[in-house]
Amino acid sequence: MLFPEKLRALRKASGLKQREIAKRLGVDIPMYCRYEHGERRPRREQVVKLARLFKTDADDLIALWLATGTLAELGADPLAARALHYAGEQLGFEPVPPVAPKEAEAAVPASPGMHHDTPQVDPAQCNVVKLLGQSPFPAYYEGDALQVLGRVEDESIDCVMTAPPYWCLRNYPNDHVGSDKVEQYLERIVAVMGQVKRVLKPTGSLWLNMGDAYNNKSLLCLPWRVVLRLVDEQGWILRNDVVWDKQNSSFDSAVDHLRNVHEMIFHLVKSDDFYYDDDELRTFFNRLAEKKMQAGKTSSGVTGARYRDNINKSQALTSLEKSSALAELDRVVEMVNSGEIPDFRMFLREQAGQVIQSKSEKARSINEKGYYFLLYNKHGVMPGDVWNILPEKSNIDRYNVFPEALCRLIVSATCPDFGIVLDPYCGTGTTCKVACDLHRRAIGIDIDGTYIKLARERTQQQSLSMF
Repeated sequence: MLFPEKLRALRKASGLKQREIAKRLGVDIPMYCRYEHGERRPRREQVVKLARLFKTDADDLIALWLATGTLAELGADPLAARALHYAGEQLGFEPVPPVAPKEAEAAVPASPGMHHDTPQVDPAQCNVVKLLGQSPFPAYYEGDALQVLGRVEDESIDCVMTAPPYWCLRNYPNDHVGSDKVEQYLERIVAVMGQVKRVLKPTGSLWLNMGDAYNNKSLLCLPWRVVLRLVDEQGWILRNDVVWDKQNSSFDSAVDHLRNVHEMIFHLVKSDDFYYDDDELRTFFNRLAEKKMQAGKTSSGVTGARYRDNINKSQALTSLEKSSALAELDRVVEMVNSGEIPDFRMFLREQAGQVIQSKSEKARSINEKGYYFLLYNKHGVMPGDVWNILPEKSNIDRYNVFPEALCRLIVSATCPDFGIVLDPYCGTGTTCKVACDLHRRAIGIDIDGTYIKLARERTQQQSLSMF
């Protein structure tokens, strides 16, 4: 038994659906189907995750995965037996020759004024999450983000959502992140995100919102300069770069460049096993799909009459294929009527003997059975990476104000119930307030005591009934 067959056997024995496994792996259903049919090879870390999911021996499953990959590489080559013999000699009898050490590269000296001392983390002094306990109210800390983060326990935070201040648009005391030197500004944010990575759980997410700025007529590309350093230097995984279309902008008197009406929001994670509730995202962006489902309307009709007629008239399907297609159509229509799915599409083989040259799930199904059903998610389609959400007005001198709707979307999708949300540049506490509303615990940090006071005032009247 090779890896694909083993994978199918484990799934059947577990009783799990393909869509459940695909969601846990962070891939779509067609991709998982390719794993089971040997058309694509999962990564090693995904094999480990599958072993945990199926509660089977990880080493055994990895060994089978390696063997399948080896056989796929050798194929029916006439020298395959000799190659395996040589490999056996190397693995079983002869030591692997040592790899010559590479010449060490010269360290690149830090530029003057760019270094920020990372706080020495003493586990005995890390008590921020412990002090938060099960409190339904956010805990706010006035102080430098880098220093306060040094008191947060390792891998204790579920979700971080934050927006560092714009460069040169917010005055901070103590030469904080608002430095007029771009290099210092970037270095400071990168250092803070390094501490964020330490305190974030392996299943956690970081959502980093940054605005850009001009200097000497040139756009500085600040968001991308930060996120590329996070990926290259700290090992973050960049899942999405979201364009937040704010649909309006603050007054801009410039006549030689376009109005800036968007900002970047980066979704970064520490591992591929992060918490992600895609239904929350679908629901938020697909209200029309929900209404359509509630009304019981589908483009195919609740009886599937059009598809049924197409099946009966088809000259490309055999009698057995027609019977199978009609039975499957009845089952799918029942799923629509029961509210399990909002809609579907059915595709039939167009002519007798047709073979679609593709490895997609649709092509495989049509080639093998003569038909394919595309089932719609009941929460709607997966949203895209351009979000049209209006910002909220602020009555204080803070330029980057999260709308609560944006916070609600991100917290709901990437922080589990009763998890902990952190905002190291919390300002007036929008992120923390929304986390509290959604039954998540929250920690906010800001160096400006005025903002911390306003943030506390926003949440001090929250109901205790949630816990």
